[in-house]
Amino acid sequence: MKESKSWSLRHKTWTVLIGVTFIVLITKVLNYNKPYQFFADIPLLSLVMALLIKFRKSIAKKIKKIPLPNFILYLIVWLPFSIFEENINCLPTGCKVIPSTIPMLFIFGLVLGILVIKFKPKRIGWPLSLFSIFGLLWEIFLGGLRGGILGPIGIFFSIWTMIGYAFIAIIPLTILIEER
Repeated sequence: MKESKSWSLRHKTWTVLIGVTFIVLITKVLNYNKPYQFFADIPLLSLVMALLIKFRKSIAKKIKKIPLPNFILYLIVWLPFSIFEENINCLPTGCKVIPSTIPMLFIFGLVLGILVIKFKPKRIGWPLSLFSIFGLLWEIFLGGLRGGILGPIGIFFSIWTMIGYAFIAIIPLTILIEER
């Protein structure tokens, strides 16, 4: 009985994740680029992030069943999360379905993965936090937060940027670090 409830919840979770991804991609294809779209994106990314935090270990465990080395799986999984996050956060600025920032994010992921393999952390907390802080600094000095947004809006965008970078890395890092 307990197994069927667990399966049902997992099935619903994957259905929601796939549905949300589909909606975001359709929105991009239809070029639905309205000024208020950002306010729909906040709950969208937040909901998916909450689901990823809750089910990250079970998602990673299923992905690890693919017969490839963990580092290759890490890099493969990095790409869809990067594309999804960039489609959420680039929508107001008119990014394409595959934004031009993806190669840069992939390089960030490659470097992060190499550092994780070299330093062998036991949990994802430190690498995830450091990557989020790095992402915030990158955006402040070279990215979308250039020019110094101050006040409550600046604080919101700083936190939102860190959540976006954590979103990209949480499942790939779980694949690379957890249960070696």
